[in-house]
Amino acid sequence: MRYLIKNSQIRKKRLEKNKKTPYDREIISNLSMNSTIRRSIMDKDTTESTFSKVLNQLPIKVIKALISKFGSDKYVKKLFTLKLLWAFIFAQITQTESLAKLAGTIKSNLELQEILRLESISASQLSRRLKAISSSHWEKIFTQISKYLLQKTGCHLNNLSNSDRIHIIDASTITLCLSEYKWADYRKTKAGVKIHQALIYHDGMTYPDKAVLTTAKISDKSQLDNLLITDSDTLNVFDRGYTDYSKWDEYCDTGIRFVTRLKSNAVIEIIKQTVTEDIGVTESIVRLGNPKTKQMKNKLRLIQTKDTQGNAITIVTNDFKLSAQEIGAIYRYRWQIELFFKWIKQHLKVKKFYGKSQNAVYGQIWIALITYCLLLLTKTNLSANSTLLELQRLLETTLFKAYSFFLEALHRQSKRVSPCGRRQQTDYNHQFDQLVEQVEIMGTAYLDIMDTELNYL
Repeated sequence: MRYLIKNSQIRKKRLEKNKKTPYDREIISNLSMNSTIRRSIMDKDTTESTFSKVLNQLPIKVIKALISKFGSDKYVKKLFTLKLLWAFIFAQITQTESLAKLAGTIKSNLELQEILRLESISASQLSRRLKAISSSHWEKIFTQISKYLLQKTGCHLNNLSNSDRIHIIDASTITLCLSEYKWADYRKTKAGVKIHQALIYHDGMTYPDKAVLTTAKISDKSQLDNLLITDSDTLNVFDRGYTDYSKWDEYCDTGIRFVTRLKSNAVIEIIKQTVTEDIGVTESIVRLGNPKTKQMKNKLRLIQTKDTQGNAITIVTNDFKLSAQEIGAIYRYRWQIELFFKWIKQHLKVKKFYGKSQNAVYGQIWIALITYCLLLLTKTNLSANSTLLELQRLLETTLFKAYSFFLEALHRQSKRVSPCGRRQQTDYNHQFDQLVEQVEIMGTAYLDIMDTELNYL
């Protein structure tokens, strides 16, 4: 004990002699930690906690370099950006309701204090820091973590074959109270923010790629150029809300491939009818738009098929290589992004916000997206058979237990068997089909009003 204290004092003096960065000041602060907490940390089992191990999967050096570049820790003495990120990731995983509850948890939880290197923090301090840090800083951190996730999972675009490069684009609105969020007004009685999101779909999993946050009044199609992958080997999939004939002509000219659904009032000039081998599927070569006003100069493929309810669906694409059946199947993958929005709204904190400023609201959404990436990274690194929801729930109950305990519990969960001795089997594809049928009948609003457990994610 004397040896440890003496070394700590020597290290503190050395740091005080040199120019101190925020991280140097953090170390000095840690050396001054009260003796009770220090003794409990030294006496406890040295096995790394689950939360610490999970956080260490992130590219921490890259995150620190970004924070240093932003200068967001300038003049900060206690609640550094990295600590704030760890605290809010904890709040996202555990779905902590308020900053007061988060501050109380930090004050009472020695393990969390050790990870954050904070003895205590007030709700007002958390609120001020969340408001002060520019949301663009969180956006850049998310972008780097998203790239890291794609590279670690082998899902990076450069690693995928042409047929696997499916890029899904959509947007989802989060409704807010107009009286409290006047900066986000978009109707006379409502306010809201919108997540414009792109996902990479690969091998049955969806991985967040690009994202843009705006107020709800900003149209979906205004952000399409920001979310598209311009690589000619990537197939971009989006809904009819992104209809823009001028842009589609540009995409055809530059080799950007896309699949989308056609609006019911679209003006269509059929140039050629083609024969397909699929029953109930028709295909034509068409030109869209009214020749008297605005008509596309490029030709597209128009594929007419039916959904699970027997309703006609009209799909258009500028891809002339894939079969009509493949195009229909690829467009069906678009529902994965609706399920992604449903999942983060249901299992992360993106509907009730800790602050009312634009920085606070956008920052909380970016941290939620970072947490989603962290959960996916954990699932992939451990090759876990559990769903993302099962993994999150297990993490929530084992965050401050030894990592070995978490791994053992995860192994038991994946090996769970039914009373008859067979592994429990759930027809997740059937669940997905049922959900798609309901959404096709009631629209995407069904995902917000129904508290459906997305167990297949």
